[in-house]
Amino acid sequence: MSQGEVRQSQLITTYGPGAMVDLPDHSVVIGGLNLWNYGKENTAELIDEPRLVQKLRQTLQVPNLVLQKPPIDETGPGGVKKGGFIKSPQFPNWFVAQLDETITFNDRRYRTRPLVKSNQLDERNRYMDINRKKHRVVPVRFVQSCPNGHLSDVSWREFVHKKNTNCRETLWLDEAGAGNDFAEIFVRCPKCNIRRPLSDAKQLALGDKGIPALGYCNGERPWLGSYGKERCESASNNGGSYPNRLLVRSASNAYFPEIVSAISIPKPIDKVREVLIKNLKLFENINTLENLKFYLSIAPDYIKEQLIETNLNETFEALESIKGGNEQSGEIEPLKVQELKALIGVIENQKENYGKNSFEAEKVDLSSKPKWFKERINRVLKVHKLREVVALLGFTRLEPVVNQIDGDPFDLGVKRASIDNKEITWLPAVENMGEGIFIGFDPNKIEAWLSDAKVEEYLSTHRDAFKIWNKEHGLSEDEFGWPGGVYIMLHSLSHLLITQAALECGYSASSIKERIYSFSGLGYGILLYTGGSGSEGTLGGLVGLADNIDLLLKKALERGKLCSNDPFCSQHKPNNQFEKRYSHGAACHSCELIAETSCERKNEFLDRSILVPTLEEKDAAFFD
Repeated sequence: MSQGEVRQSQLITTYGPGAMVDLPDHSVVIGGLNLWNYGKENTAELIDEPRLVQKLRQTLQVPNLVLQKPPIDETGPGGVKKGGFIKSPQFPNWFVAQLDETITFNDRRYRTRPLVKSNQLDERNRYMDINRKKHRVVPVRFVQSCPNGHLSDVSWREFVHKKNTNCRETLWLDEAGAGNDFAEIFVRCPKCNIRRPLSDAKQLALGDKGIPALGYCNGERPWLGSYGKERCESASNNGGSYPNRLLVRSASNAYFPEIVSAISIPKPIDKVREVLIKNLKLFENINTLENLKFYLSIAPDYIKEQLIETNLNETFEALESIKGGNEQSGEIEPLKVQELKALIGVIENQKENYGKNSFEAEKVDLSSKPKWFKERINRVLKVHKLREVVALLGFTRLEPVVNQIDGDPFDLGVKRASIDNKEITWLPAVENMGEGIFIGFDPNKIEAWLSDAKVEEYLSTHRDAFKIWNKEHGLSEDEFGWPGGVYIMLHSLSHLLITQAALECGYSASSIKERIYSFSGLGYGILLYTGGSGSEGTLGGLVGLADNIDLLLKKALERGKLCSNDPFCSQHKPNNQFEKRYSHGAACHSCELIAETSCERKNEFLDRSILVPTLEEKDAAFFD
């Protein structure tokens, strides 16, 4: 029996393998790819996006890789279930019984409840007290993890006794108040008459006998089932395990999915790839050009009709690419670079249509726009149709993986946890259909702005702050380079435009996403887009703003001049070592920060002072 449901898109962006989820009657960790089942027919729907697949193959260093949609639960004729499911192990395996009692320590009253393991519960997950009365239980909200993404239950008996123990007395959790003050939460063993504050579990320093409070990680990966355990290795501990770190199950740092996305740039050969992808089983054993030629001579009519006019060599190359062969050698161009080239290449006053539900863009006539606008912006596109493919590469805990400016992932020391117990041959992905607006900037105007002495002086504070940020993360600028003043300016403008567009077009701000293109020598631009697997993103509300883009931009800039937190917001300097906000200038939740689902940089590298004049800085703005 299924115990709960999540959307396919949520399995990529929010509740992927390794994520802890509370279902109506159970708390589970979503199973890895080895626990995904596609039903009796075991057929998965493949997604073809060659540029993204090439980049993922290179990142994972695997020869064969395909993208496929998560399993979907369907009911066939006669009510027969033929859909798929995901096995998800129960986690955590410690529970708190809903038994309300109070206890007094040092004149302080505490709510106290039994802390019990799953083997102390009956078949209906209930706890029986000494009076043989049964009580419901809820999963304990504290677990432990490490920077390698490993996850396990806290060894509560060892924690409270500060050593390995044979004591099997029922433990109790004492809490004062309803908050999360760990100093007021105690674990107690009544038999041994000891209690220990949970705040001790936050200490990573060595405790008694040189062992951390929660011990060392033993490499458990419960999302992969019984074969999930591996060795935990820490570079800082000479190859030994990391100390376990206390983790609140519902905390925002419990799960960071590593997502790689690409905007589709279709080519004529994609129609051939679509046919091959849909009928891949028929082409599995074809490994030479001669085999393909022979098969097409005896293939079913519906295959012949779709491939009859195609070049045989191109068809074979597409088939090899899908199956993992014939890959581009050497470093693959970043995805965003390829996208920008396509967006720049749209012909003036002509729709570029690459096929049904794929990509359709039209250039907006800017001749009637005001002078201040045309001096800075040289291209606006109505992207009537676009397709975004989003794939889940893995996940981290405690710290997210940071993407570089070109969109490729960059490791900051946290290890990407695997979502399969063997070599990955496929990754879960979804495709979102939507619309958008592209705004291209005049590179000459940008270069002139960068060369201004006052702009250079102000941007030097950001460069200094970035050096401190790199130093704190143990990095050099050769490893992770400063994104540059142009990127910060474009990123800050994008956030203001998203907020303003949400007021104008009817979409919520959290449903509008951004892609920032900042590549010297190639071009600069912002793509705002919205999309979804359903109907949202195809209603035309965002594209409808393109004709009056100058008015939208003017309103957004007006909002950026003054923040409700001014003058404090505008006075912040990124290199201020007391505030330690090295990626922010004049930016806060009242002006620049938006939903992290919309932002490609998790609200980093923002400063409206280099966009518009503010109370504190009036001479560094790109828009005067």
